[in-house]
Order: sequence, then structure tokens, then C-alpha cells
Amino acid sequence: MSIVALISDLATRSHLAAAGTRVGATVEIASSAEMLLTKVESLRPRLVILDLSHPGLDPRDLVPRLKQLLGQRATLLAFGPHVHAARLAAASEAGCEVVMSRGQFHAQMDDILKRGPD
Repeated sequence: MSIVALISDLATRSHLAAAGTRVGATVEIASSAEMLLTKVESLRPRLVILDLSHPGLDPRDLVPRLKQLLGQRATLLAFGPHVHAARLAAASEAGCEVVMSRGQFHAQMDDILKRGPD
């Protein structure tokens, strides 16, 4: 499975890369929204992961742009701190198929990368 993720936190990047290696998934990390769009356009991933804690990220702007590039062939997953309920809700309203807390994402990371999000 090809995966592209927008994540600024170095520890989460490291955990995601290690999980990708464990399950045999190709994981590409983007450090900006524009880099994410470029990687998504060229790689055509099956899963795109958005860290809602990424500085300046507005899911209401980015998610529709991603949907336009991806069509129906990929899943958009957003995660963030459970205390940021408004950001989690904004991601869902913008069209992310899966929205979860950071803790849920970390706990389910291997399964998500192996099978895709539920």
C-alpha cells in the first residue's frame, strides 16, 4: 500500500516510517501542504494521513484539494489531540473519511497501514 502523510512531529514521523517497514507499506512524509499535494499527485496513494496539529493546516482548504486529486480511490485519515474537538470535527466536515484522536492513531497504526482504516 502506498501512503502519503503530512506530519511535522519527528517522533510521529519515525513511528509511522517504522510501522510502514513492519507491514511492508511504502510511506512518504510531506513537511508542507504543498509538498503533500505534489506527492499525492505523483504517487497516487491509497491512504493519505493528515496530522491536524501541523502548523497552519486548515482541513477545510486542503481536504477538498486532495479529494479533487484523488477521486474515490484513496482514503483520507486525519488525527489530532482529542482535546481539539473543533479541528477533528472540521476534518470530518471537510470530507475526511476517518477522523481519530492521536492516541487512537498511534494504537492502531500498524493495522491502519496493513489493512487500511476502518
